[in-house]
Amino acid sequence: MPNRETPYEYYDNKLGVRIQFLISDVDGQYERHSESLRLISYDALQKRMRRKSSCEKRLRRGALNNETLILFSSLSREWKDRITTKFGDPKEEVKESWFAQHYFADRKAFDFYTRHRYGEKNEHKLDLKLVEQYTYNASVLNTVLQMKTNRRAYAKALGGVKIDIWQSLSNDVNAFREVPHNLPATRDGLRRKATRYQKEGYLSLVSGKLQNSNAKKVTEKEQMALLDELISKHTNLDNELIKTIYNTVAEKMNWPTITAMTVGNRKQQSGLVTHAGRNGVKSLQNKKLMQVKRSKPSSPMLYWTLDGWDVELLYQATVVDKDGKKRTTYHNRLTLIQVLDPHNNYPIGYSIGTNESPELIKNALQNAMQHTRELFGELYMPYQLQSDNYAKKALLSTYNAITPNFTPAQVGNAKAKVIEPYFSMLNKKYCKLLNNWSGFNVDSGSKNQPNSEYLDKIKKSFPDQAGCISQIEAIVNSERSKKIEEYKQNWLSTKPEHKQIMSLDSYFLTFGSTTGATNRLTGEGVKITIEGEKHYYDSFDINFRHQAHQDWELLYDTNNLDQVLAVSSDGKERHLLERKYVQPMALADRKDGDSEELQRVKNFNKEAVNMIINTRSENARILEPFLDTPQLNDTLAKHLLTDSLGQHKNHKSQQRIEAANNSKKLVERTAKKEAKKQAKTFADEQREYYESKVNINEYLD
Repeated sequence: MPNRETPYEYYDNKLGVRIQFLISDVDGQYERHSESLRLISYDALQKRMRRKSSCEKRLRRGALNNETLILFSSLSREWKDRITTKFGDPKEEVKESWFAQHYFADRKAFDFYTRHRYGEKNEHKLDLKLVEQYTYNASVLNTVLQMKTNRRAYAKALGGVKIDIWQSLSNDVNAFREVPHNLPATRDGLRRKATRYQKEGYLSLVSGKLQNSNAKKVTEKEQMALLDELISKHTNLDNELIKTIYNTVAEKMNWPTITAMTVGNRKQQSGLVTHAGRNGVKSLQNKKLMQVKRSKPSSPMLYWTLDGWDVELLYQATVVDKDGKKRTTYHNRLTLIQVLDPHNNYPIGYSIGTNESPELIKNALQNAMQHTRELFGELYMPYQLQSDNYAKKALLSTYNAITPNFTPAQVGNAKAKVIEPYFSMLNKKYCKLLNNWSGFNVDSGSKNQPNSEYLDKIKKSFPDQAGCISQIEAIVNSERSKKIEEYKQNWLSTKPEHKQIMSLDSYFLTFGSTTGATNRLTGEGVKITIEGEKHYYDSFDINFRHQAHQDWELLYDTNNLDQVLAVSSDGKERHLLERKYVQPMALADRKDGDSEELQRVKNFNKEAVNMIINTRSENARILEPFLDTPQLNDTLAKHLLTDSLGQHKNHKSQQRIEAANNSKKLVERTAKKEAKKQAKTFADEQREYYESKVNINEYLD
């Protein structure tokens, strides 16, 4: 043990002061040394060391016979002076060896040996002196194995020369006498002891006479394999039954029989191998295998996750059974599909229903997209979306439509769902405050439940389904109101390449509802009847009118009927339509905005008429040389075309000849007009004629 007449002790290459030389206590966890300076009470010193602003720092915690050390350099000048005045300069102390600096008392070894039982019925315990002896041996061997593993650092500490590692370790162990170990003094003896200890653990240090009689009975490969497979059974056999089955085989094979305690020990040793058989692969992944630790998203909209939760709130519902009798039940619960942004656990979207379904999940995602428009002005998509594998095939197209990176959680990996702790928080923070709270995990039979007798008394006061939906919506809205400002502010730091907008076409194709019926474009627009109410939609895109012959299916958003997407029956044409503006018949009923909307229609119709006129005029220009082709003379097509154009130069020439025969003056006047007209092209003449035949006012009213 360290010299008790000095307060100084080196640990981890740093100088410390033993706490017993500082405190004033005469009883308790630590008693003061007879030579203590009595500077402070133990409790007061502990409180000072817990404060960040305190000078005193703990160098080593107390364990077994190693008491707490306080870092000498952290003490105040006054305390240092008082210590050095009484005990001398700490520089006079001999510095611990590299081996001693790395020695530590193994508390786990102490616990193991105090729990160790031996004898026919495991009725005996180890003597406390043996517990101490074995603990010291295990602690020294831990240091030996550490030095062996870090042999380069160890060799450097010994001067950097080439060494025989086991001989050097043997020399250090023999020289290390701060604890009364009794390890072998020879090089080979230490190597064999350390190798066996590394392989078999604490039990290897216990004398064979003091070991359980069953500890070594299962040694052969066949015995090990049989016992492990019995332990791995999916039926989770208990230790007694496994022992009985094993011993039945053992008696026939002339193997030593075992006890239930041996089975229990083997269960611990082979826990990794047998866990999946007893508890399943999912449990193995979640409890035994290595987990990935992840940080939350650095800014909003980088990552969404979604899951369903059977909310622990009860509501009453009245149903009619097969006999026509009404029956009220009070155990009903609703399902919340929550879309969560883990950046600050913001509930970006949700939907509520009686049970989880692909449609309910789709509604939650639609709500999330609508909420992004409310927050940021556009239908922004998440950069990444994660969900479990429920209805993955049915929802895959939806997931891919709203994010460029859909990453489903690994099957069975419950820890990938960061949303589940969020549901637990909602349950504790909100649901538990309501009278219709059903308790934590109501299906598991947990003891942490409300008073069932009282619930039965007040069940008639439970809300109906609509009331329960209002409760859940209030919870979601409360969460949003607390986090929305932070979410909107942090959105400014989201990188531009991660801000992606979903087009309206894609939105309607993904989330749009439909009546299943089709309709055609008429003068009043395209009509659709939604929940018994007629709605009319139209487009100011002239291309839509070119497709007036199509049958249109309208996709609409039930939460916003201002716009719809018209999809042709063959799927090749899509047009965004807006709800038709309704003008009042009476001038007295006109209001702000009516004139502007009326002018929009007039302007559109005027442009449409101009397009028609320009097209017909262009047709005339194209056909003018075509009509002079000799091959078309005296054909029906030529006569029909010229008639449809309204006039022809031959007709006009005949009119001029007749006018000349009537009057010379008329001839001169006609000649002047003709000269003026000759400057115009044939196409211009056709345009003038067509405009004279079109009543523009009919299109503008």
